[in-house]
Amino acid sequence: MNLEARLEDIQIACKIADWYSTDKTIDYDLDLSLGILFAEGKIIFFNDSILEFTESITPDRFKYRYHYMGGEGNLIFRYDNVPHHREIATFPSHKHFPNAVVESEPVDLRQVIEEIIGIIIDEAGEN
Repeated sequence: MNLEARLEDIQIACKIADWYSTDKTIDYDLDLSLGILFAEGKIIFFNDSILEFTESITPDRFKYRYHYMGGEGNLIFRYDNVPHHREIATFPSHKHFPNAVVESEPVDLRQVIEEIIGIIIDEAGEN
């Protein structure tokens, strides 16, 4: 995996979120000599919902967690690839909802942000 390209993808995804967010904090560490990228962030959207994310890429593993919640901290959904739901056909990748864990192909930050934007637009249309 090209770490510089992956970091650029993360930065682009965050720029897309700018159109729908009120605040964000993004930190990353990139060490090309070790083949390591660690990125984490928090994006607050204008409907007060929050996305917290981490991506950790090492020569051995790509780990991700995209936790989307309401302004009160209630889970809306979370994608991750923590290997704890072996019963899921897409193991280790899966998606959490408040009352369920379902199959999910691996996703990236841009896909998650686009999903959140869709939710925000749908909510705005209902009001």
